[in-house]
Amino acid sequence: MTELVVVIGVIAVLAGILLAAMGGVRRKALATTTVSTMTEFSKACDAFQLEHGRYPGVVPENVLAAGGPSTTAPPNISGTENALLELMGGVRLETDADYDDFPLPINVGSPLYGLWELHVDQDRIGEGPLINGRQYAPYFTPSESMLRAVKGQLPNEENRELPDLIDAWGQPIVYVRRARPSGPLVGRTVNAPVQPQFYLKSMWPYTKATELGKVGQDQTDSETGSILNTAQFPEATFAQILRHPSLGSFGTVAEAQAGTAQGAYILFSAGPDGIYFSRADGPGTAQLAVDDIVNELAPDYSNPAIVKEYDDIRIFGGG
Repeated sequence: MTELVVVIGVIAVLAGILLAAMGGVRRKALATTTVSTMTEFSKACDAFQLEHGRYPGVVPENVLAAGGPSTTAPPNISGTENALLELMGGVRLETDADYDDFPLPINVGSPLYGLWELHVDQDRIGEGPLINGRQYAPYFTPSESMLRAVKGQLPNEENRELPDLIDAWGQPIVYVRRARPSGPLVGRTVNAPVQPQFYLKSMWPYTKATELGKVGQDQTDSETGSILNTAQFPEATFAQILRHPSLGSFGTVAEAQAGTAQGAYILFSAGPDGIYFSRADGPGTAQLAVDDIVNELAPDYSNPAIVKEYDDIRIFGGG
C-alpha cells in the first residue's frame, strides 16, 4: 500500500509538470501565431506605403480623433478597421462614381473637423481598394482565422459587421498610425493647442470596451482593466508604450511626451489575458496593481523598458 501511494504521488507530480509544460508550449504557440498575423499585416502596410507614400487608412487620423458625438466618445470605426478597408477594399467615398451601390453607410469625424461618410459593401471586402479612381489588387489577403467581426467593441451598432484583425486569443489587434512627424508624442483629440504625432482615439472602440470579445473582457475594470484607462495620464502612458527605450530622457510626464517613437505605426495585441496592458500585469499584480508607468517618484516604473514586462505583443513599423 505504501509503495502504491508513492507511485501515485510520483505520477501526480509528473502529470503536473507535464501539464504545466504543455500549457507553456500552447501559450508560446498562440503568441507565435499572433506575431505571424501582425507581421503579415505590417508587411501589407509597408507595401501600401511604398506605393502611395502613406500608411493605410481610408479616413485621416485627425478625423478619427474628432469622431463621435463628444470628445469622450469613440469613433464609429477603429484605426484597425480603417486600415483594413483600405488594404482590402469594399469601401467607397462620396467622390466615387458607384458610391450609392455600397449599402452600409458609416459616418466618421465631426462637422467641425471634417465629416466623412463611407459606404461599405461587406461582400466586396477583399476585392482590393479603389484609390483616386484606380482599382488596385488587395494589399492584404489574410486567412479566415485572422479576421472576425469582434463583439462588444464600441460603439455598439448591431448592424455593423466590419472585419477586425484578431490575435490567437480572439481579441482585436490595435493599429495606430502616426498623424504627423513632429509635436508631442500622444494626444487625445484634435482641439489641443499643439497637435500630437499619435492620437488615442482610434483605439477606443477596443480599449474602452466593457465586454470585448468571446470572453467579454472589461477593459475599464477597476481591478484588472487597462492602464490606458486607469492611469492618471493616459496620453503619457501611451507615449511610454510607443517610445524608444534607449533614446531620450525618461522620468516625468513631460519627458515621456518628448520621447522618440519606435515607428510610424504600432500594432499591439492584448496577449493571453485579453486586457490591453492590464494594471494587474507588467510591474503590477492582482494584489498590488500598477496604473502609473510614467512617474518621477518611481524611477523603475518610468523607464520605457518597463513595457516589456507586460504580456502584450507589440510590433512597430515605418522606422
